[in-house]
Amino acid sequence: MKHAIYLFVFFASVINVPATLTPQSGSSRATAKDPKVSWTSEWGMELTEFEGKKAARFTEKGSGRLSSFSQEVRWSSEAVWLADNAFLPVDIEKTVTSADGTPLLVERKHFDREKGTVLFERRKGGARPESKTLDVPADTLAIEGLAGVLRFVSVDKDHPFSAHVLTNEPHVYSVNFEWRGTERIETAAGTFECYKVEMIPNLGVLNLIRPFLAKTSFWFTVAAPHYWVRYEGPESGPRTPDVVLELSESAH
Repeated sequence: MKHAIYLFVFFASVINVPATLTPQSGSSRATAKDPKVSWTSEWGMELTEFEGKKAARFTEKGSGRLSSFSQEVRWSSEAVWLADNAFLPVDIEKTVTSADGTPLLVERKHFDREKGTVLFERRKGGARPESKTLDVPADTLAIEGLAGVLRFVSVDKDHPFSAHVLTNEPHVYSVNFEWRGTERIETAAGTFECYKVEMIPNLGVLNLIRPFLAKTSFWFTVAAPHYWVRYEGPESGPRTPDVVLELSESAH
């Protein structure tokens, strides 16, 4: 019976892949209260395969100032998600370099869906590499590519969506994605009617401190296929500065 309940929770929490999944690309700009934190990036989503199954590849190339580095940096990331019946992350890699190309950081995450684990690897500059294996629930999502798949979730005031999210600490959080109404959002890419989704951690007995945590919110166009428009929340996870990341140009 316990196993049956677990399967019910898993299948109720997946993000289903739409019948038509088309490539997408665009650019965005991030700003923060701290003037030392700002960057621009170009991103895209394309169809691919992973071990013979349909998949989506999310890519990003950016440059600017990140809070974890004392200088201007450049980075690239690639996140491959299965996109057969449901969106599930499987392989992620991010590389950060200085402006002159000197390697500063390499991070990798590999999900083993059969074992229910993720291997997290990190190398900073010339330091010794770190490696950690975490047990993860079957509905675990990744930060990389999250906005690209979250737009396919049916979230409204009566139907929140629950899942787990792997951050770059690394840590796995149980979260709810809850509908927060509609707003008219103005960006450099134009003005859009959007619905707002807030990501709320489930902290158990620590829920009393939730109001003091940084809010994480996403805005997507009301009009299908619900393109991403804005993000407000931690730059790269808990205890990092809050940023506003907005669509600056879209090639859809």
